[in-house]
Amino acid sequence: MSRRAKITWIVIVVLVGCAVIGYDVFIDRAVRRTYQAHIALDGKGPFGPVYPSAPDSVILYRSGRNGVTCFDAFRSKELHDRFSPKNGQLVTVEYDTFTDFGKVRGYNVRSIDGLILGNGYHVSRPDFAASAGVAGNSKSTDDCW
Repeated sequence: MSRRAKITWIVIVVLVGCAVIGYDVFIDRAVRRTYQAHIALDGKGPFGPVYPSAPDSVILYRSGRNGVTCFDAFRSKELHDRFSPKNGQLVTVEYDTFTDFGKVRGYNVRSIDGLILGNGYHVSRPDFAASAGVAGNSKSTDDCW
């Protein structure tokens, strides 16, 4: 093999290595975040109804940056029944967030007050998948993170 071919292969291997390391360090990073959130039942949050007259809905809401309220809404009889005694109270919520170059591009609710709903990209059951939103005048998609 000629010297030029060896150098070409070395350059290719170094570039592929840099791409793999760059992907691992900067792209699709999973980070677990923990917040305190209030629970509201039956679709009534502090900003009005999210699910009109849904008796089995659970809403988690917390303050974000720039005066917004961040929320996650579920329609699950099991969650509703489990968290009925905690209506209006604070609970610990864990999120699995997924970032690219430090910017959150997606997330799942991992657990509510110790009850595991999912892990990484996967939720345990379809009714444990949340609908998310921001109430208020959000200046950025990062106001909740």
